[in-house]
Parts: sequence; structure tokens; C-alpha cells
Amino acid sequence: MGKPEPITKPLALGKSVHKAIELRIQGAAVEDAIMAAIIEADFHPEVTYEEIASLMQRAPEVRGQTEVHFVLPLSAESGIQLQGYIDLLQEAHFWDWKSNWKPYQANDTRQLALYAWAIMKMRELQRIKGTLFFLRFRKAESFIYTRSETNEAREWALRLAEEIELKKSCMESFPDMASSLFSPTLGSHCKHCPFVLECYQKKEGC
Repeated sequence: MGKPEPITKPLALGKSVHKAIELRIQGAAVEDAIMAAIIEADFHPEVTYEEIASLMQRAPEVRGQTEVHFVLPLSAESGIQLQGYIDLLQEAHFWDWKSNWKPYQANDTRQLALYAWAIMKMRELQRIKGTLFFLRFRKAESFIYTRSETNEAREWALRLAEEIELKKSCMESFPDMASSLFSPTLGSHCKHCPFVLECYQKKEGC
């Protein structure tokens, strides 16, 4: 909690590829988009020109608003806010670029549903299509969201955020409880986390 996040290759590559695709959609030349993407990744030693170019060129030729930022309260009472960036927003369809090595379905996580909730709230829509686009595979995973799915996602996010805030409050009063309040949950996602070794050590009681 409160630790600065090291910039790993997956994080740096994701930032750079998003920047390259954003600039290409806005009409930038290929070379200019890739050079801006390298700068966006702060010249990360593991992020190469070739990999950025390959992933950028796998994006579909679509147009719309890029990198649409939103900050919305999850409820009027709690004051807890949801913040995000929508990679590409069209009239009733939004896209999220993924540089992952393993595709997954649209509702395997609640990211798309939460983004759909935000867009529907901002635009007063009754439904919207969300798409995860896995660049390495040129594979799209889509779902059409209604208020039913998006409200369920909002309620889940609110419960989770309130639980985290409660645990943070307890940790401030009882610092020795940190490991029990935030116990490691090991899984496949750990391979992309810069704190994975620390979690394994806590799990093993090192």
C-alpha cells in the first residue's frame, strides 16, 4: 500500500502501444506515432520499435474519440469515484486495446462493464457495445451491455472499494494487521506484477 509501482515491460509496452494507436487514429504518420510511443514508454530497454510497430499495425482501422477520460462517483452517498480512460469511443461502441499474450472473454473481468456503465451515464444511453481487441491475435471479444449488467458491475466495484477503504482505515490504526488485512491472492495475474516476490515471501512466511 502506497508503494511506487515499478515500470515493468508489460506496463511500458501497453502504454506505448496505446499511444501509437491513438496517434495513428488521429492521422499521425507511422514513424511519428512509433517514436512518440517510445518516448511514452520512457525509452524502456525491453520495449522495441519493432514490437510497437507490429502491435500497432494489427489494430483495426476504426475512427472515433481517443483516450476519453472519465471520473464519476460510484454512488452519491459514498463519494467513491471511478476513473478510467476509454481507448476508442464511437457513437454506441467502445474499444479497449490489449497487448496481452492470452485472450479472454469480454466478461471475464468487469472492466468493460464498468466502462460501459460510465459511458451510458455520461451519454444517457440504454445500451452500448464494448470490445476488447487483442492485438497479438487480431481477435475481438465483444458484448452488448444494458443497464442490468452495468449496474451489477457498479455495485460490485462500490462494495470492493468500500471494503478496501475500511481495511486501510484499520491498517492506519493497527499497522501490525497489514498482512492479514491484505493477504496475498496468488494466481496467473501475478506474473505481470512487480511485487510478486514480496507476496510469495509473505505466503510462505519468509
